[in-house]
Amino acid sequence: MNSMEISRAPRSTHEMGSARASGRYRSKRGLVRMVGLGLVLAVTVGCAGQRAEQEAMQARQIAMEAEVQALAEQARAAEAARQQAERDSRELRDELEKLEQERAALARAREAAEREAAERTRQAAQLQRQQQAAEQARLAREQEERIQQMERQLMDAEAAMRRREQANTRLTEAVTATEELVQMLASEQLKYDEVDEQAQTVEPLQKSLISELEERKNTLIREAQSLSY
Repeated sequence: MNSMEISRAPRSTHEMGSARASGRYRSKRGLVRMVGLGLVLAVTVGCAGQRAEQEAMQARQIAMEAEVQALAEQARAAEAARQQAERDSRELRDELEKLEQERAALARAREAAEREAAERTRQAAQLQRQQQAAEQARLAREQEERIQQMERQLMDAEAAMRRREQANTRLTEAVTATEELVQMLASEQLKYDEVDEQAQTVEPLQKSLISELEERKNTLIREAQSLSY
């Protein structure tokens, strides 16, 4: 026992009652204080839990808003990508259509060129046939003209030959007539060997026959000469 307990030992019963009452009062006050502290602690704990929940909800809201914003950004990016893909697709379709049109134009141009080439070939072939036909016609005309010329020359040659034959005949006849005339002149010359007193030939001269033979000879010679030209 300490000095305080030794000093408090001689207290009276009244003091001990008062002390007990005071102890009870202090116990009640302590109990009240403990209950109050418990309530305060409970309220504090409750407030802290509510605050934590509120902060968690705010954090969740912020996260959700960020997620929504991210999703919106993704949606906008996806829409932009879709629009870009649509533009690319449209450009590709336009380019494809342009290429198809160019291919069709090239095909039409090729067909036109082939038709033109075929037409030129046909025209060239037709022109060549026409030229060949014209050349053949010219050669045929020249040949026909040559044949006609040769026929004329042949006819002229035959006519000249006939004239030459006629001229030769006339010349032969002229020669014969000349020979007869020469013989007759020789016979007439012999008649001059016998003349009468009047110096006339005893046998009459055939002067008319001699003239006739001479005229016939000259005529044949002229005809032969005319036939020779």
